[in-house]
Amino acid sequence: MLLFIVLVCSLLPLNEKSSLVLEIDNIEQAKGYVWVGVYDSEKSFLNKELATAVLGEAIKRVGSLSVEVKDIPYGTYAVAIFHDINGNGELDQGMFGVPKEPYAFSRPLKSKWRAPTFEDVKFQFKSPKQRLRLGLADWSW
Repeated sequence: MLLFIVLVCSLLPLNEKSSLVLEIDNIEQAKGYVWVGVYDSEKSFLNKELATAVLGEAIKRVGSLSVEVKDIPYGTYAVAIFHDINGNGELDQGMFGVPKEPYAFSRPLKSKWRAPTFEDVKFQFKSPKQRLRLGLADWSW
C-alpha cells in the first residue's frame, strides 16, 4: 500500500513549471523592442519590479514574433506587451496617458478609455506549453 501511495504522489505535478508561448502579431516596424510583462496579481500588475517575468525581444522584421516565457508555475496571470519603437525602455504616452506605441494585453480590453485592471485581462495558465495569440494595436480616437 505504501508503495502505491508513493507511486501516485510521484505522478502528481507539484509546483510544476511550464512555458507560456506568446504569439505576437501586427508588428509594423522592424526596429526597437517588444517588451513583455507577466503578472500574477492586481498588486503586481503593470509594475515591472513586481512582475513574475519581464522579457525584451529585439525586433528585426515586421509581421509576427514568438516569445517563450519559461519556468512559470500554473496559475492566474495577466500579460502586458508593448512595442518600444524608439528603444527607450518605456511605453511612450501622450496627453492623458494615451499610449503612443503599439500595445496588447492577454485579453481584449473592455474599454480603451481607462487602463485595464488585472481582473480585466487575467487568464488561467494551466498546460505544459500554453499559447496565447496577441495582436499589437495603436490607440486611436
